Amino acid sequence: MNEIVKRILIGVIATVLFCVSLAIFAYTPVSNREPNSSYSSLPQLFTIYAIFSGPVFIIAGVICSFVIDKISVKHQHYSKGKRYLRKLIWYILAGVVSTLIFLFIISNGDIVYNSDTSSFLSVGIIASLLYYHLLIISHFSLNQRRGLFVK
Repeated sequence: MNEIVKRILIGVIATVLFCVSLAIFAYTPVSNREPNSSYSSLPQLFTIYAIFSGPVFIIAGVICSFVIDKISVKHQHYSKGKRYLRKLIWYILAGVVSTLIFLFIISNGDIVYNSDTSSFLSVGIIASLLYYHLLIISHFSLNQRRGLFVK
């Protein structure tokens, strides 16, 4: 499979998993709703989150993963554990940078650091680590599958 197509597919899968998780977390069950108040349904929450996070996962995720792979090529002689930790740090940084760029765009350049910003940064880090671990799983599963066919 083409590497860019694989990473875009991982971005789509990460978007779905991420948005479903956020929607479930933010959803208020009917039994807990206040009367005469407006609430979003689970599909509405998913859609809202997917509209905003999908492009970030697909564009920033793909670009950052290629950049991180290019940076990491120099360190192939490290142990697997050390390479994993180095990439983990790079993906955390990518999540922070992507989130700051996203906040800059949606706030028209008026990013104010407050508790909401730190919450967004935390969610951005979680999102980038989700993408990274799905990438690891895809490499593992594709290598396992290739091994089955090569033998």
